[in-house]
Amino acid sequence: YSTILPLVAYAIFGSSRQLIIGPDAATCAVVAAAVAPLAAGDAENYASLSATLALLTGILCIGASFLRLGILADFLSKPILIGFLNGVALSIIFGQADKVLGLPLQASGALSRVIEIATRLTETHWPTLAVASVTFAVMAIVPYVLGWLPAPLAGLVLAGLSVPLFGLADMGVKIVGPVPAGLPLPAIPYVDASTLPLLLAEAAGLALVTFSSMMLTARAFASKNGYEIDADQDFAALGAANIASSLLQGFAVSGASSRTAVADTAGGKTRAVGLVAAAAVTLVAMFFTGPLQYVPQAALGAVLVLAGLALIDVASLRLVYRIDPIEGLLSILATLGVVVVGPV
Repeated sequence: YSTILPLVAYAIFGSSRQLIIGPDAATCAVVAAAVAPLAAGDAENYASLSATLALLTGILCIGASFLRLGILADFLSKPILIGFLNGVALSIIFGQADKVLGLPLQASGALSRVIEIATRLTETHWPTLAVASVTFAVMAIVPYVLGWLPAPLAGLVLAGLSVPLFGLADMGVKIVGPVPAGLPLPAIPYVDASTLPLLLAEAAGLALVTFSSMMLTARAFASKNGYEIDADQDFAALGAANIASSLLQGFAVSGASSRTAVADTAGGKTRAVGLVAAAAVTLVAMFFTGPLQYVPQAALGAVLVLAGLALIDVASLRLVYRIDPIEGLLSILATLGVVVVGPV
Protein backbone atom coordinates (compact mmCIF):
# COMPACT_ATOMS: atom_id res chain seq x y z
CA TYR A 1 0.00 0.00 0.00
CA SER A 2 3.01 2.28 0.52
CA THR A 3 4.21 1.47 -2.98
CA ILE A 4 1.33 2.12 -5.36
CA LEU A 5 0.40 5.83 -5.12
CA PRO A 6 3.95 6.99 -4.22
CA LEU A 7 5.22 5.48 -7.48
CA VAL A 8 2.58 7.39 -9.42
CA ALA A 9 3.29 10.62 -7.55
CA TYR A 10 7.03 10.43 -8.19
CA ALA A 11 6.52 9.56 -11.87
CA ILE A 12 4.48 12.77 -12.22
CA PHE A 13 6.60 15.15 -10.13
CA GLY A 14 10.10 13.62 -9.89
CA SER A 15 13.16 14.32 -12.02
CA SER A 16 15.00 10.99 -11.88
CA ARG A 17 14.33 8.72 -14.84
CA GLN A 18 14.88 5.53 -12.88
CA LEU A 19 14.28 6.01 -9.17
CA ILE A 20 11.77 3.60 -7.66
CA ILE A 21 9.95 5.05 -4.65
CA GLY A 22 8.70 2.84 -1.83
CA PRO A 23 9.40 1.45 1.63
CA ASP A 24 13.04 0.86 2.52
CA ALA A 25 14.70 -0.62 5.59
CA ALA A 26 16.20 2.60 6.94
CA THR A 27 12.93 4.52 6.68
CA CYS A 28 11.00 1.68 8.30
CA ALA A 29 13.45 1.66 11.22
CA VAL A 30 13.02 5.42 11.77
CA VAL A 31 9.22 5.14 11.53
CA ALA A 32 9.15 2.27 14.03
CA ALA A 33 11.34 4.15 16.49
CA ALA A 34 9.12 7.24 16.25
CA VAL A 35 5.71 5.56 16.36
CA ALA A 36 6.12 2.58 18.69
CA PRO A 37 6.33 4.60 21.94
CA LEU A 38 3.23 6.62 20.99
CA ALA A 39 1.17 3.63 19.83
CA ALA A 40 1.53 1.81 23.16
CA GLY A 41 0.90 -1.57 21.55
CA ASP A 42 -2.38 -0.54 19.87
CA ALA A 43 -2.20 -1.83 16.27
CA GLU A 44 -4.90 0.50 14.96
CA ASN A 45 -3.27 3.51 16.59
CA TYR A 46 0.11 2.37 15.24
CA ALA A 47 -1.23 2.38 11.68
CA SER A 48 -2.88 5.77 12.10
CA LEU A 49 0.25 7.32 13.63
CA SER A 50 2.39 5.91 10.81
CA ALA A 51 0.11 7.37 8.15
CA THR A 52 0.02 10.74 9.94
CA LEU A 53 3.82 10.73 10.18
CA ALA A 54 4.01 10.13 6.42
CA LEU A 55 1.58 13.01 5.81
CA LEU A 56 3.59 15.43 7.97
CA THR A 57 6.85 14.29 6.39
CA GLY A 58 5.40 14.94 2.95
CA ILE A 59 4.26 18.45 3.89
CA LEU A 60 7.71 19.29 5.30
CA CYS A 61 9.43 17.95 2.18
CA ILE A 62 7.31 20.17 -0.06
CA GLY A 63 8.06 23.13 2.20
CA ALA A 64 11.78 22.36 2.00
CA SER A 65 11.62 22.37 -1.80
CA PHE A 66 10.18 25.91 -1.75
CA LEU A 67 13.06 26.97 0.50
CA ARG A 68 15.54 25.48 -2.02
CA LEU A 69 16.98 23.08 0.53
CA GLY A 70 17.76 20.64 -2.25
CA ILE A 71 21.18 22.30 -2.24
CA LEU A 72 22.09 19.80 0.47
CA ALA A 73 22.48 17.22 -2.30
CA ASP A 74 25.27 19.24 -3.93
CA PHE A 75 27.68 17.98 -1.29
CA LEU A 76 27.62 14.54 -2.93
CA SER A 77 30.72 14.17 -5.13
CA LYS A 78 31.30 11.72 -8.00
CA PRO A 79 33.73 9.46 -6.03
CA ILE A 80 31.28 9.34 -3.11
CA LEU A 81 28.44 8.37 -5.45
CA ILE A 82 30.55 5.60 -7.02
CA GLY A 83 31.48 4.34 -3.56
CA PHE A 84 27.89 4.56 -2.35
CA LEU A 85 26.59 2.57 -5.31
CA ASN A 86 29.25 -0.12 -4.85
CA GLY A 87 28.36 -0.25 -1.16
CA VAL A 88 24.66 -0.58 -1.95
CA ALA A 89 25.50 -3.40 -4.37
CA LEU A 90 27.46 -5.33 -1.74
CA SER A 91 24.79 -4.66 0.90
CA ILE A 92 22.11 -6.03 -1.43
CA ILE A 93 24.15 -9.17 -2.13
CA PHE A 94 25.03 -9.84 1.52
CA GLY A 95 21.50 -8.95 2.62
CA GLN A 96 20.05 -11.79 0.55
CA ALA A 97 22.42 -14.46 1.87
CA ASP A 98 19.84 -15.89 4.28
CA LYS A 99 17.28 -16.34 1.48
CA VAL A 100 19.77 -17.78 -1.02
CA LEU A 101 21.52 -20.15 1.41
CA GLY A 102 18.48 -21.00 3.53
CA LEU A 103 20.27 -19.89 6.69
CA PRO A 104 18.32 -18.15 9.48
CA LEU A 105 20.99 -15.49 10.09
CA GLN A 106 20.93 -13.51 13.32
CA ALA A 107 23.23 -10.65 12.25
CA SER A 108 21.67 -7.58 10.64
CA GLY A 109 24.61 -5.63 9.17
CA ALA A 110 26.24 -6.72 5.90
CA LEU A 111 29.70 -7.16 7.41
CA SER A 112 28.44 -9.11 10.40
CA ARG A 113 26.42 -11.29 8.05
CA VAL A 114 29.56 -12.20 6.10
CA ILE A 115 31.27 -13.24 9.31
CA GLU A 116 28.27 -15.32 10.43
CA ILE A 117 27.97 -16.97 7.02
CA ALA A 118 31.65 -17.94 7.09
CA THR A 119 31.13 -19.74 10.40
CA ARG A 120 27.87 -21.45 9.40
CA LEU A 121 28.41 -22.31 5.74
CA THR A 122 28.08 -26.05 6.45
CA GLU A 123 24.47 -25.42 7.56
CA THR A 124 23.44 -24.36 4.04
CA HIS A 125 20.02 -25.68 3.01
CA TRP A 126 20.89 -27.25 -0.33
CA PRO A 127 17.39 -27.36 -1.91
CA THR A 128 17.08 -23.62 -1.20
CA LEU A 129 20.49 -22.91 -2.73
CA ALA A 130 19.52 -25.03 -5.76
CA VAL A 131 16.36 -22.93 -6.30
CA ALA A 132 18.38 -19.71 -6.10
CA SER A 133 21.04 -21.09 -8.44
CA VAL A 134 18.55 -22.25 -11.07
CA THR A 135 16.69 -18.92 -10.88
CA PHE A 136 19.98 -17.11 -11.30
CA ALA A 137 20.87 -19.29 -14.31
CA VAL A 138 17.48 -18.64 -15.94
CA MET A 139 17.92 -14.89 -15.54
CA ALA A 140 21.40 -15.08 -17.05
CA ILE A 141 20.25 -17.10 -20.08
CA VAL A 142 16.91 -15.44 -20.91
CA PRO A 143 18.40 -12.14 -22.28
CA TYR A 144 20.34 -14.13 -24.87
CA VAL A 145 17.49 -16.47 -25.85
CA LEU A 146 14.35 -14.34 -25.37
CA GLY A 147 15.57 -10.74 -25.31
CA TRP A 148 12.02 -9.35 -25.19
CA LEU A 149 11.18 -11.18 -21.95
CA PRO A 150 12.08 -9.57 -18.58
CA ALA A 151 14.61 -11.98 -17.07
CA PRO A 152 13.59 -11.48 -13.39
CA LEU A 153 9.94 -12.15 -14.26
CA ALA A 154 10.86 -15.33 -16.10
CA GLY A 155 12.99 -16.52 -13.20
CA LEU A 156 10.29 -15.87 -10.60
CA VAL A 157 7.50 -17.47 -12.65
CA LEU A 158 9.50 -20.64 -13.26
CA ALA A 159 10.54 -20.79 -9.61
CA GLY A 160 6.92 -20.36 -8.51
CA LEU A 161 5.76 -23.14 -10.84
CA SER A 162 8.45 -25.47 -9.53
CA VAL A 163 7.16 -25.26 -5.93
CA PRO A 164 3.95 -27.33 -6.40
CA LEU A 165 5.50 -29.32 -9.26
CA PHE A 166 8.43 -30.66 -7.24
CA GLY A 167 7.04 -30.26 -3.73
CA LEU A 168 9.75 -27.78 -2.77
CA ALA A 169 7.82 -26.50 0.26
CA ASP A 170 7.88 -30.02 1.71
CA MET A 171 11.66 -30.02 1.29
CA GLY A 172 11.93 -26.96 3.53
CA VAL A 173 12.21 -24.31 0.83
CA LYS A 174 10.59 -21.14 2.21
CA ILE A 175 7.94 -19.46 0.09
CA VAL A 176 6.26 -16.06 0.29
CA GLY A 177 3.10 -17.61 1.74
CA PRO A 178 -0.50 -16.30 1.80
CA VAL A 179 -0.87 -12.62 0.83
CA PRO A 180 -4.09 -10.70 1.69
CA ALA A 181 -6.01 -9.53 -1.37
CA GLY A 182 -7.58 -6.12 -1.98
CA LEU A 183 -6.73 -2.47 -1.40
CA PRO A 184 -7.68 -0.06 1.41
CA LEU A 185 -9.92 2.90 0.70
CA PRO A 186 -8.19 6.32 0.54
CA ALA A 187 -8.57 8.18 3.85
CA ILE A 188 -7.05 11.09 5.74
CA PRO A 189 -5.31 9.73 8.86
CA TYR A 190 -6.58 10.86 12.26
CA VAL A 191 -4.66 11.02 15.53
CA ASP A 192 -5.00 12.76 18.87
CA ALA A 193 -3.99 16.42 18.49
CA SER A 194 -1.72 16.13 21.53
CA THR A 195 0.63 13.83 19.60
CA LEU A 196 1.07 16.23 16.66
CA PRO A 197 4.00 18.24 18.11
CA LEU A 198 5.92 15.01 18.77
CA LEU A 199 5.09 13.64 15.33
CA LEU A 200 6.08 16.93 13.69
CA ALA A 201 9.52 16.78 15.29
CA GLU A 202 9.95 13.18 14.16
CA ALA A 203 8.71 14.11 10.68
CA ALA A 204 11.43 16.77 10.36
CA GLY A 205 14.13 14.19 11.04
CA LEU A 206 12.45 11.66 8.78
CA ALA A 207 12.26 14.18 5.93
CA LEU A 208 16.02 14.73 6.15
CA VAL A 209 16.79 11.00 6.33
CA THR A 210 14.49 10.03 3.46
CA PHE A 211 15.69 12.89 1.24
CA SER A 212 19.37 12.12 1.86
CA SER A 213 18.82 8.42 1.17
CA MET A 214 16.77 9.15 -1.94
CA MET A 215 19.28 11.63 -3.38
CA LEU A 216 22.20 9.28 -2.88
CA THR A 217 20.38 6.59 -4.84
CA ALA A 218 18.98 8.98 -7.48
CA ARG A 219 22.29 10.73 -8.13
CA ALA A 220 24.24 7.49 -8.18
CA PHE A 221 22.01 6.06 -10.92
CA ALA A 222 21.90 9.39 -12.77
CA SER A 223 25.70 9.42 -12.78
CA LYS A 224 25.83 5.80 -13.91
CA ASN A 225 23.48 6.44 -16.84
CA GLY A 226 24.56 9.96 -17.83
CA TYR A 227 21.74 12.35 -16.96
CA GLU A 228 21.02 15.11 -14.42
CA ILE A 229 18.37 15.44 -11.71
CA ASP A 230 16.84 18.44 -9.95
CA ALA A 231 17.23 18.14 -6.17
CA ASP A 232 14.58 20.75 -5.30
CA GLN A 233 12.08 19.13 -7.67
CA ASP A 234 12.81 15.76 -6.12
CA PHE A 235 12.33 17.16 -2.61
CA ALA A 236 8.81 18.19 -3.65
CA ALA A 237 8.25 14.86 -5.41
CA LEU A 238 9.27 13.00 -2.26
CA GLY A 239 6.74 15.08 -0.35
CA ALA A 240 4.00 14.24 -2.84
CA ALA A 241 4.93 10.55 -2.62
CA ASN A 242 4.69 10.54 1.18
CA ILE A 243 1.34 12.35 1.15
CA ALA A 244 0.08 9.84 -1.42
CA SER A 245 1.27 6.98 0.80
CA SER A 246 -0.56 8.38 3.83
CA LEU A 247 -3.81 8.71 1.87
CA LEU A 248 -3.73 4.98 1.11
CA GLN A 249 -3.05 4.27 4.80
CA GLY A 250 0.63 3.62 4.14
CA PHE A 251 3.76 4.87 5.90
CA ALA A 252 6.74 7.06 4.96
CA VAL A 253 8.69 6.16 1.81
CA SER A 254 11.99 7.02 0.18
CA GLY A 255 14.08 6.00 -2.82
CA ALA A 256 14.39 2.21 -2.71
CA SER A 257 17.96 1.37 -3.73
CA SER A 258 17.42 -2.37 -4.20
CA ARG A 259 14.28 -1.98 -6.33
CA THR A 260 15.91 0.81 -8.36
CA ALA A 261 18.80 -1.57 -8.96
CA VAL A 262 16.40 -4.28 -10.15
CA ALA A 263 14.71 -1.81 -12.52
CA ASP A 264 18.07 -0.65 -13.86
CA THR A 265 19.24 -4.24 -14.39
CA ALA A 266 15.99 -5.03 -16.24
CA GLY A 267 16.67 -2.12 -18.62
CA GLY A 268 14.33 0.46 -17.10
CA LYS A 269 15.42 3.91 -18.28
CA THR A 270 12.31 6.10 -17.88
CA ARG A 271 9.73 6.98 -15.22
CA ALA A 272 7.23 4.81 -17.09
CA VAL A 273 8.76 1.90 -15.17
CA GLY A 274 7.32 3.32 -11.95
CA LEU A 275 3.85 3.66 -13.49
CA VAL A 276 3.94 0.10 -14.84
CA ALA A 277 5.18 -1.16 -11.46
CA ALA A 278 2.34 0.65 -9.66
CA ALA A 279 -0.21 -0.86 -12.05
CA ALA A 280 1.32 -4.31 -11.63
CA VAL A 281 1.29 -4.10 -7.83
CA THR A 282 -2.34 -2.97 -7.92
CA LEU A 283 -3.41 -5.83 -10.18
CA VAL A 284 -1.52 -8.40 -8.14
CA ALA A 285 -2.92 -7.07 -4.86
CA MET A 286 -6.46 -7.24 -6.21
CA PHE A 287 -6.50 -10.39 -8.30
CA PHE A 288 -3.30 -12.45 -8.18
CA THR A 289 -2.23 -12.85 -4.58
CA GLY A 290 -3.03 -16.56 -4.80
CA PRO A 291 -0.22 -17.53 -7.21
CA LEU A 292 2.13 -15.11 -5.47
CA GLN A 293 2.21 -17.26 -2.36
CA TYR A 294 4.18 -19.98 -4.20
CA VAL A 295 7.16 -17.77 -5.10
CA PRO A 296 10.25 -19.06 -3.24
CA GLN A 297 12.08 -16.52 -1.12
CA ALA A 298 15.31 -17.91 -2.58
CA ALA A 299 14.18 -16.82 -6.06
CA LEU A 300 13.49 -13.29 -4.81
CA GLY A 301 16.95 -13.29 -3.26
CA ALA A 302 18.49 -14.38 -6.57
CA VAL A 303 16.81 -11.46 -8.37
CA LEU A 304 18.33 -8.99 -5.92
CA VAL A 305 21.76 -10.64 -6.02
CA LEU A 306 21.80 -10.29 -9.82
CA ALA A 307 20.81 -6.63 -9.48
CA GLY A 308 23.58 -6.11 -6.94
CA LEU A 309 26.22 -7.69 -9.16
CA ALA A 310 25.16 -5.47 -12.06
CA LEU A 311 25.69 -2.36 -9.90
CA ILE A 312 29.32 -3.03 -8.95
CA ASP A 313 31.51 -0.56 -10.87
CA VAL A 314 35.18 -1.42 -10.46
CA ALA A 315 36.21 0.35 -13.70
CA SER A 316 35.04 3.78 -12.48
CA LEU A 317 36.73 3.22 -9.12
CA ARG A 318 40.03 2.43 -10.87
CA LEU A 319 39.68 5.55 -13.03
CA VAL A 320 39.03 7.77 -10.01
CA TYR A 321 42.01 6.25 -8.20
CA ARG A 322 44.34 6.85 -11.17
CA ILE A 323 43.24 10.48 -11.43
CA ASP A 324 43.41 11.17 -7.69
CA PRO A 325 44.38 8.41 -5.20
CA ILE A 326 42.88 10.37 -2.29
CA GLU A 327 39.50 10.60 -4.06
CA GLY A 328 39.77 6.89 -4.82
CA LEU A 329 40.38 6.18 -1.15
CA LEU A 330 37.33 8.28 -0.22
CA SER A 331 35.25 6.24 -2.66
CA ILE A 332 36.43 3.00 -1.03
CA LEU A 333 35.68 4.42 2.42
CA ALA A 334 32.17 5.33 1.23
CA THR A 335 31.69 1.73 0.08
CA LEU A 336 32.90 0.37 3.42
CA GLY A 337 30.69 2.82 5.27
CA VAL A 338 27.58 1.58 3.46
CA VAL A 339 28.57 -2.06 4.00
CA VAL A 340 29.24 -1.57 7.72
CA VAL A 341 26.42 0.78 8.78
CA GLY A 342 23.95 0.58 5.88
CA PRO A 343 22.86 3.00 3.11
CA VAL A 344 21.71 5.66 5.64
